[in-house]
Amino acid sequence: MNKGVYSVSELNTYIKNIFDKDAILQHVKLEGELRDVKVYPSGHMYFSLIDKESSISAVMFASYREHLKFKPKDGDSVTVTGNVNVYIKNGKYQIYVSHMELSGEGAKLLALLKLKEKLFKEGLFDPSHKREINLYPHNIGLITAKGSAAESDLVTNIHRRYPLVNIYTFYSSVQGENAPFELIRALKLAYSYKLDTLIIGRGGGSTEDLDAFNNEELVRLAYKSPFPIIAAVGHEIDYTLLDYVADKRASTPTGAAELATVDKREIYETLDNMQSIMEDSILKRIQLIKDKLTLLSSRPFFKNPSTIYKDKLNEIKLIKESLNNAMKLYLSNKTSDLRSVRERLQGVNPKRVLDRGFALLKGKNGKIVKKVSEINVGEEIETTLSDGKLYANVSRKEKHV
Repeated sequence: MNKGVYSVSELNTYIKNIFDKDAILQHVKLEGELRDVKVYPSGHMYFSLIDKESSISAVMFASYREHLKFKPKDGDSVTVTGNVNVYIKNGKYQIYVSHMELSGEGAKLLALLKLKEKLFKEGLFDPSHKREINLYPHNIGLITAKGSAAESDLVTNIHRRYPLVNIYTFYSSVQGENAPFELIRALKLAYSYKLDTLIIGRGGGSTEDLDAFNNEELVRLAYKSPFPIIAAVGHEIDYTLLDYVADKRASTPTGAAELATVDKREIYETLDNMQSIMEDSILKRIQLIKDKLTLLSSRPFFKNPSTIYKDKLNEIKLIKESLNNAMKLYLSNKTSDLRSVRERLQGVNPKRVLDRGFALLKGKNGKIVKKVSEINVGEEIETTLSDGKLYANVSRKEKHV
């Protein structure tokens, strides 16, 4: 390229060819902060990538942008991969990005969001798993840093509100590299106690300070808690994964104490109200009984008691007369029936039959003779008449044909 005067396009094209032949520029990885991020209707995304001293223009075409796992925004720390080249039309060089991922705190946040989504899909944050807090506990457990302001606030406020409860404290660091391990150890120890509620608390802090409470093993262990857990590890806007899995969440240790217990003043007030209700109920009951007694005393019986038993005596007299008449009629009917039966029995009396000229014959064996064939000639027979008996021997017998 040595002809004297060149056009702008020729120069830009020449420079572009140099970029195209440079192996390093064809596959570059850059780390920096996003600035002036804009997505056009075409889907292409234009932005600048900056560090403390420099910046470079960048573009990510729609075909690559649609594969991003996050939504880029100004201020994100990212690592990009692409090729650097010259745009002939304006002679500016820029990086054409084919891949982008969060780096530093951004990558950390993305990993946390992925873990949150995974645990959510597994049901660890499901509201149906949340349990109600027993507001009249016997034993409350605390997991917090020894000698911390959070410990002091929790113990002071719990005893102030509900002094009857026993408090068991399981100490652990609440930030730093060893915090997740110590929190898990304290939680396992707490599970060996018979607690009504467990509070895991600290006095807030930066997002980095709260990292220990995003530990997956800690969150899964808290999900299996045999008793309700109250999380009090951040401020109003700082949520950790432990906050999501806990049964209740408080923004401060004082708030956790209020969630864990009923205020003794509420108990006194409730007892006073119940006493008033009981006294009113008793007084109303007494007045009701008095009214009933007044009503009863005004009735005729209490003014003239004899009226009741005289009426009853008359009723008894009438019943007695009715029973006597019924009994007489019953006896008369039975007497008549007995007379009729007696007459029928007399009609079949054997003696009456004998009086009419009939006789009763018995053989030598004492059996009644009914047929001629039952007696032989010469046998003795006993003949019973109405006034006595005859004994004779059979000299002859005839049988009717």
